[in-house]
Amino acid sequence: MMTPLNIRVFVDVVALLLGNSADGNIFLFDDSLCGGQGSGTAKLASPVWPGQLVRWSLTPLDVQAPAWLTGVSFDGNAPPAAGPPAPWAVRWEGHVPWWLAPGSRHVYRLTLVTSGLAGRTITIDGPSLLFMPPPAGQPIPPQASPPIWAVAQSAPTGG
Repeated sequence: MMTPLNIRVFVDVVALLLGNSADGNIFLFDDSLCGGQGSGTAKLASPVWPGQLVRWSLTPLDVQAPAWLTGVSFDGNAPPAAGPPAPWAVRWEGHVPWWLAPGSRHVYRLTLVTSGLAGRTITIDGPSLLFMPPPAGQPIPPQASPPIWAVAQSAPTGG
């Protein structure tokens, strides 16, 4: 079984609410064994394999200005939310499609919401997944891929 890739999104919510750009205020990291390009920036390119599970989670840097992920979309395709998200209790996850070519990048958009009097929706464009060939010695049998990237929201499972 393939190890899931976890992408952590750290956000300086106060800086974004003050109108500052995502550059320098959004920090993405992944736990890939290959190491992501642009780690610690809003332009992270995470290496992934076909069929691999990818999980996104958000951590606001200021506990008095909470924020949470409300969506991850690829090519403008975002699945509908399954109801209003509970703050800090939503993680987005999905499987990498099987049909994408090795070496190609799949850019995505993160959507987050802040709370409080200045609450607003913020979108982060620029991070991507970088598709790698299957790992050596671990052949992955071809499987049919869903017509769009299947991303779901779920409550954390304790990790």
